Amino acid sequence: MNDMMAREIEAQSELLMQIQPQLGARADAIAPPAGRVFIGGCGDSAFAPRALSGVFEALGQPFISRTSMELASYTRFESSDCVILSSISGGTKRTVEAAKIGKQAGARVIAITCNGESALAKAADETMLLPYQPLSRKTPHTLDYTVTLLALVELARSFSGKQVGAVKPVLDAIPQILSTAKKAATPISLGYEPGSKVFILGVGPDLGTAEYGAAKLHEAGGLIAFAAETENFVHGMNFMLEPNDTVIALGGSQAGLRRACQIADALEGWLHNCQVVLASEPLEDRWQDAFSSVLSMTFILQYTCLAIANALSLPLEEPRAGRQDGSLYLSIQNRLMAG
Repeated sequence: MNDMMAREIEAQSELLMQIQPQLGARADAIAPPAGRVFIGGCGDSAFAPRALSGVFEALGQPFISRTSMELASYTRFESSDCVILSSISGGTKRTVEAAKIGKQAGARVIAITCNGESALAKAADETMLLPYQPLSRKTPHTLDYTVTLLALVELARSFSGKQVGAVKPVLDAIPQILSTAKKAATPISLGYEPGSKVFILGVGPDLGTAEYGAAKLHEAGGLIAFAAETENFVHGMNFMLEPNDTVIALGGSQAGLRRACQIADALEGWLHNCQVVLASEPLEDRWQDAFSSVLSMTFILQYTCLAIANALSLPLEEPRAGRQDGSLYLSIQNRLMAG
């Protein structure tokens, strides 16, 4: 079941490697920014830069991650600023608005999109065109997300002065990372009980990945899922837990892993399904290691979402995964996105 989402997950191995040379060359053609760099979007395009903040830090690129709404309504731009905005379609209204407001303030705007003729591309000074066509825009987004991750990493890599192709060791490892992730997702999905809640915990960059993971479960028919900072979770949100709920604690950093293990130990014997997710094997360079960790946890959450949807017999390409009033939910969403 849900062959399309399964195809998209598996396609990440080949496609990311295939498009990397084009993304790398395009990134090298974009001049490094002179001042502050804001980076963001809506939905997955907002989660991606948050998840990559450890990569940006390791590369010496202090990008400021904000949503399109924050950029459009709560950011005072300066003429030396650079604003990087991503949208697969290029038509996300709030993201286009953020681009226009940045331009009006004299900031330099870079668009990341699949559509070079889109409103976002037209509003931007420069466009980083994603050289692929999405397999589907109906299932919980997987391939679209990791393509965006790679594009952002290539820009940060280029701005930091590293050679094109420096990301290749991470991409070479993706088949193994995917295989390991699929196995790691199995106990998580098997422990999930229909109608229960899922809490995905992370700290630092892992919080961005947690938000992405929760969003996949939301997209998979409106399943109940929450993303929270690992530490803040124990300051009240933990009272929402019932014994049949699921906690996925991401451990992509030493601090995050230590606290994740403490939470798992405290819940052992009471909560039926608490899983600590470890990072992939470290690579030689710290920024490569950080990117590998992001991909590893992303893939685990993708496979978890797919397995839960299959267990619940949710047809993911139908509105609200075939659940009641799916078309109504979709029409309301479309109206809100247009406003």
